[in-house]
Parts: sequence; C-alpha cells; structure tokens
Amino acid sequence: METLKDERQQYILNELYKYGRVVVNDLSKQFVISKDTIRRDLSELENQGVLKRVFGGAIPYKVPVPGIDARNHVHKNEKFLIAKKALELIKKDSMIAIDGGSTNLILASLLPLSISLRVVTNSFPVANELRKRPNAEVIFIGGRCDKGSQTTVGDMAIKQLQNFHFDQCYIGVYAVDSKNGISVPVPYEAEAGVKQLFVENSDEVIAMCAVDKLEKTANYRICSINEVSKIICENPVNEKLNRKYKNKII
Repeated sequence: METLKDERQQYILNELYKYGRVVVNDLSKQFVISKDTIRRDLSELENQGVLKRVFGGAIPYKVPVPGIDARNHVHKNEKFLIAKKALELIKKDSMIAIDGGSTNLILASLLPLSISLRVVTNSFPVANELRKRPNAEVIFIGGRCDKGSQTTVGDMAIKQLQNFHFDQCYIGVYAVDSKNGISVPVPYEAEAGVKQLFVENSDEVIAMCAVDKLEKTANYRICSINEVSKIICENPVNEKLNRKYKNKII
C-alpha cells in the first residue's frame, strides 16, 4: 500500500513540475480514489516542503525550479523532458554525482521520494531538494560559494572530490561541440574544475543538453565527446547529426 502511495505522490510531483499546478478533482478521477485521499497526499507533500496547498489543488512551493535565479524561467518544458529521460537511467543504491544547474534541479525534484541512493553534489538547490528524500544519502561538497550558480567551487571543492568514485555523474551543459567537446562560458568558469573531476571520476557520464546547445563552443573546455557516455536532449536529432556525436544523443 505504501508503495502505491509513493508512486501516486511521485506522479503528483511530476504533474506539478510539468504543468505548474495540480487539481484535486482531476487527480481523484485519474486514480479513482476519494478527494480526501488526494488532499492527504497534498498535505504530506506540503509538509515536506515540495508544494503549497491552494484552493482546489496545489502549486509548486517554488515555481518551478527554485534556486538558479538566472535560468529558472527559461525553457522549462525542454528541461523537464531532459530530466525525465535522465531519471530513467538512475539506478537505485548507486552512487552518483549531480552538479549545479536548473535541469539538474528538476532531475533531483523528480527522484522518487522513497529512492535509496547516494548523491554527491556541489549545488545548494540540489542538496536542498534531496533532503526531502529520506532514503537518499546526500554528501555536500564544501568550498567557495559561487553565488551566480549557487554551487561550491575552487580548490577546497576539488580537493574533496579527488577521493570519490561515482557510478554515474549528471552534468549540466552550456555548450556541446562534436569536435571540441563540452565547454562552459566565462561567467561559469569557476565551475569548470568541479565538472572536470565529476567526469574524470565517473564510470558513466551523462550530459544533459538542450538541442539548441549542440554545435556550440564556449570558453572553458570540460571534456571531449569521447569521455561522455550519453547526451540527453529534449527531442531526437537527425541521424547525420547524431553520428557526429558518435550516436550518443538520446
């Protein structure tokens, strides 16, 4: 019974982040359960700090991806689709790394509430989202706070990361080029060193990238395409373009 409730509440969260609100009547009809049961679900989720009850339903507590001020209102639907694809690749009881970024924050928000996982992150918003998953162990990397990205960066962060090894890492991407690899622009160069170590210390590297960031190059190189296991985009790309990326785009 508890598993069914977890699945129902996860569906509610998915709908919430996708559409910006949920309605008690609609959820009651969809699950063929009472409105009171749905209201109890919403109350539990509100107590966890992931949504806010309003008349007739609920809205995200912070809409829709809190914490990344410069990017949290841009391309919401695309980021949701990317994060949803990435979610399917995460294996329970594994150890993964998630860096900063609005797409990564949506990914964290979509993780099942009951998932058992170890997550290393340097992102304040991601860590805050993961604290709501009681079975997820969160290891937060210290260091200098980069206020723009809301991540920890610098020598202290890099020193801590040197001793970790990850089953997977999920990195936000600013630019991807089939020849020059993954790179970040000048405002985010402080993140480059941390991203590089996430990549170097992972068995599998998952890059999350909107289609419009393909065939773009920025100032600071993170890694080559050869070091990337998969590139997740919101929409399929044509076969010719995918071949340029060694058929890694999904």
